[in-house]
Amino acid sequence: MKGWTGLLVACAACATSAFADDRAVIDLAGVQVRNATNQSRSSSPDTIDPSCRYTYTIDGMVRGRGSFSLLSILFPNPVPLAQAMETLSPGSSESLSGVVENPSGAVHPTTLLSQTLSGQQVVLGTTVTFAATLTLSIDASNIASFSFTNVTITPSTTVGYLEFVSGSATIVGAPPCAADFDNDCFVDFFDLDAYTECFEGGACPPGKSADFDGDGFVDFFDFNAFVVAFEAGC
Repeated sequence: MKGWTGLLVACAACATSAFADDRAVIDLAGVQVRNATNQSRSSSPDTIDPSCRYTYTIDGMVRGRGSFSLLSILFPNPVPLAQAMETLSPGSSESLSGVVENPSGAVHPTTLLSQTLSGQQVVLGTTVTFAATLTLSIDASNIASFSFTNVTITPSTTVGYLEFVSGSATIVGAPPCAADFDNDCFVDFFDLDAYTECFEGGACPPGKSADFDGDGFVDFFDFNAFVVAFEAGC
């Protein structure tokens, strides 16, 4: 009996780990920022629940590659991604983190970032032209993806390329807002109407309950708790 119990507990843990949550992490180790080379990675099998708002961070350590190339001379050892990006395109590191609203809220797909980076800098006496499209998105299956596309680094043989030694793109969804009672990612009088209807008639939106304070009873204290949350907003 204990053996079966242990197996059931283990299976339950496995099933739970496969469920979506409020975070997705994409491993970027090995990704190259290289002329005429598209690179992409996904969080699969890790998924993320839909949210009204996301924060994202793209971070890691990169090094220069290419025999006797400018980037291998500049960055023979791993340096932060932001430092290398600023060398190629000043200001581009600002796109490596941000907060994105998702008005659709309860559904994917959604695009968190689609940014074209470009710049022209003199590096060790050579004029280097850089351009790339950086994209971060979540598909309809709740799987996050990252890509560097349309990459230009010229003169490519002279400049070389960058490679991630380690790093990740991390997306975190904001926790649900209790005052957003109708689940439309906005707090307005429609939420007050939705709660009132739920409180008085029991017709509640999916995942919502008139027992707002969670004490197991539906009474005036619940209505008062909702009004406080509604007035505070999100």
